[in-house]
Amino acid sequence: MDFKWTKVALLVSISCVHFSSFGADGVPVKQAQMTEAEELNLLKRQLILLNQQLQMQQRAINQIAQKVLSKEAVLKQAAAGTSVANTTQQQNTQSVERPAQQSTPVATSQAVAQTTVKKEPERSRSTEDVLQEAHNVFDRKLTIEPSLTYSYYSRKDLILRGFLALDAIFLGNLNLDRIRSNTVQLDLTTRYTLNDSWQFEMGMPYVYRLNKYESVGEGNSSQLYESASSEGGQIGDMSVAGYYRVMTEGDGWPDWVWNVRVRMPTGTDPFGINLQSSESGNLTYPDQIATGAGVWGVSTGFSLAKTYDPAIVFFNLNYGTFLPEEYGDLSGLPGSTPGEIDLGDYIDYSFGLAFAVSERMSIGMSFNQRFFTKTQQKPLGGEWQDIARTDTNTANLGLGATLALTENFSMVTSIGAGLTEDSPDYQISLRFPYRF
Repeated sequence: MDFKWTKVALLVSISCVHFSSFGADGVPVKQAQMTEAEELNLLKRQLILLNQQLQMQQRAINQIAQKVLSKEAVLKQAAAGTSVANTTQQQNTQSVERPAQQSTPVATSQAVAQTTVKKEPERSRSTEDVLQEAHNVFDRKLTIEPSLTYSYYSRKDLILRGFLALDAIFLGNLNLDRIRSNTVQLDLTTRYTLNDSWQFEMGMPYVYRLNKYESVGEGNSSQLYESASSEGGQIGDMSVAGYYRVMTEGDGWPDWVWNVRVRMPTGTDPFGINLQSSESGNLTYPDQIATGAGVWGVSTGFSLAKTYDPAIVFFNLNYGTFLPEEYGDLSGLPGSTPGEIDLGDYIDYSFGLAFAVSERMSIGMSFNQRFFTKTQQKPLGGEWQDIARTDTNTANLGLGATLALTENFSMVTSIGAGLTEDSPDYQISLRFPYRF
């Protein structure tokens, strides 16, 4: 419709509304002389006429706004020399032509849809504590964790000194030796998170051991025991470690963290410690306690963790080796026996399952196993020799619970049972991580 004809139609409609209030003779129509039906019909006609006028006015407004926007777009294009005016004109025209009654709710719903972001539920404190102990958590800047661990180890050896006669009769001495070891270890572990991918750790242990040795044969009697003990405490082997998050946990894959650990020989090494013998000579024991391995160690591996709320499944695999080291005395016998020692390699793995029973408490179970290769020694000027009974196999089954005491302070308890002869009989641990 042309703009001039639109103005004419608008004026005519307004005139019709004005003259509809008068009769044919120019005298106003009195509503009191009308019946109810005539008054209802008159109101209906006025409503229809006003609706038509509103539609005509809306079309006229849209046409005028379109022309205004077109003129503005032409002026902008001429001033800036760009070709963006057509797109701007189309978008503005569509926004103007939209009815005023629907523009506000539609725009509001679109804004809400654009700003709504689906967020994953935040981890509970108990879940975070479980992941920190079995895996790694990268959302805490600094963690200081003191811990206390007690382990008990007992071993019996039957020693036969003699020979078999006629494959049935033993001629010689039979000795039954027993070793009982009580170890208390205090650790102070500090973890620093650099960013979402890197974390560094340093551990400083203090080790106290009380060993008791017993042997049958005092006075050449099978009923009497000879006993001795040795104890001592000192700083153990310190360690530093670095963790790198290879992959963050998603819908179809676990959280994957790679680690490297270096162990430093800061504790008392077990080489060159003097050996003492009882009066009968049946019992031999060291006069000092070793608190470290005596050599440098390096290990690497990875850990996986997947959350199935409220359960967490984790798996660890590591490989470690010890660097050969030379010592002036490898044995505790009188005199010196210089040479080189190699503690060998090891591989260990562990897996477990934990449940977050509440916001502040979780329980879990785990199994870990470690295989050691044989230790070798090389006397000065000699060849490498394997040391018997040094290829060990340790396995432990553990149960534990985690309790969040405050927002930043937690208590982690665990108890482990040894499943092989080379493992500690049982082990109890208490950890108190404080996270900043």
